[in-house]
Amino acid sequence: MNDIRYLTDHYDEKIEQINRLGAPLNFVFITDMHNGLALKKLPGHGDREFGRAADHIRSIQYILDRCPGISCVVNGGDIGNDYWPDAEGIRSTYRETMDALYALSVPVHCCIGNHDDATAMAERLKDNAVAILPDEMHEICMKYNPTPENYYYTDLPDSEWRFILLNSCDRPYRIGANGRFIEDYPLEFSNAQAAWLEREALDTDRKILVFSHAPVSNVGIFGSIGKGGGYVRTHDDTLNSSRVYTALRDCKNVKALIAGHVHYDNLLYRDRMVLVTSQCSFVQEWAPSCPKREHGTVTETAFDVFSVKDELMMITRFGAGCDRAATLLR
Repeated sequence: MNDIRYLTDHYDEKIEQINRLGAPLNFVFITDMHNGLALKKLPGHGDREFGRAADHIRSIQYILDRCPGISCVVNGGDIGNDYWPDAEGIRSTYRETMDALYALSVPVHCCIGNHDDATAMAERLKDNAVAILPDEMHEICMKYNPTPENYYYTDLPDSEWRFILLNSCDRPYRIGANGRFIEDYPLEFSNAQAAWLEREALDTDRKILVFSHAPVSNVGIFGSIGKGGGYVRTHDDTLNSSRVYTALRDCKNVKALIAGHVHYDNLLYRDRMVLVTSQCSFVQEWAPSCPKREHGTVTETAFDVFSVKDELMMITRFGAGCDRAATLLR
């Protein structure tokens, strides 16, 4: 087992800050681990076949042991390496990630990422067996989901909060003329999911935080490189997102929307909701304004502890990047 003190030696000041705030709601948000993409040969470490996602996750337990107020971990999706050259390698990167998350001492709630079904690689390079279809993703990622779907909500015990975990990759799977899966459009909220959101998930007196892999709305979101070398993901809107966003906007209990996907820290206000995206925990600097990342240092990872106290949402960054704060407007 790898020594993770290169991470945890830097955590104590942030842990003290979280405990000092004394917020009644605290949770970890980690996203876009892309486990297995970070193949590096480092002196003294050998060939690390699946990168360091498990080390980053293990370091979360160091925080949990010292922050008793943290109730759960939310995983924002894109957990493994769908570019791996064979199906079992892809599955191994997923299971390694989830095994590490499930070893933590608190519940882990998951969103499905657009890289998690591997159909893009199935269509372009490989055989049908590569595709990770919804039933298999459910078995891998949905341990704490009480429903058969890959979206759900959970009411936090001894809390006034409901977390809604949306699936922004809830789309049909088709076989093309060549016998391989067709990627179609990678981001979608199904009509069934939208109806469930409107009729059931939002029907509560609890305060609500909404999580998804891709942002429900891309308006004002700065995101990882888009088509034509651009930066803003105007081309990357999720199908049916306008219906979902309208439902969230019209529910006054929805306080914030939290997502990954864009590999960048965004924080903005729209319709009196807070919209937050977080850095990928995978080592990547795709834009000049991304924080500098370096293997073998604390900047190798990036994830957040969200703490909510009254109208304050404090976002404490572990690893690369900066702390952020938002005001909940409703």
